[in-house]
Amino acid sequence: MRQLKMRVARPEDAAEIADWIVNTKDNLFDPAILGYPTFRAISSYNGDGNVAHLPSQQGIVLVLESLAVKPEATSMDTGQAFRDLVKGMQLLASSFGIKELMFICKDEGVLKVAEGHGFTRIEFPVVRMRL
Repeated sequence: MRQLKMRVARPEDAAEIADWIVNTKDNLFDPAILGYPTFRAISSYNGDGNVAHLPSQQGIVLVLESLAVKPEATSMDTGQAFRDLVKGMQLLASSFGIKELMFICKDEGVLKVAEGHGFTRIEFPVVRMRL
């Protein structure tokens, strides 16, 4: 097996990345990331040219880690608190130039409230790597 090399994608790779990214099956590409301020791509290549590109968006997603609710809180208070806290997180995200919020949750009730406040359910697997 021939060893591939890596580099930060170059400006001259842009057209190729755009072509390959829309023609790669099942990659779930979101065209909005192309306009994000921290969009970057890494290219893998060999002596014959590029083999693949991996786009990324640094610091663009603020992950809302979890929701801590007072056990005796009413559903009305909980819903309003969630709405207000999300607005606060939107303000925090905008101060960092972050364009997306993600909230990982499995409680169907909370998911319905989140969807009622602008969140969109993502129906595909997500993986993570802790560094």
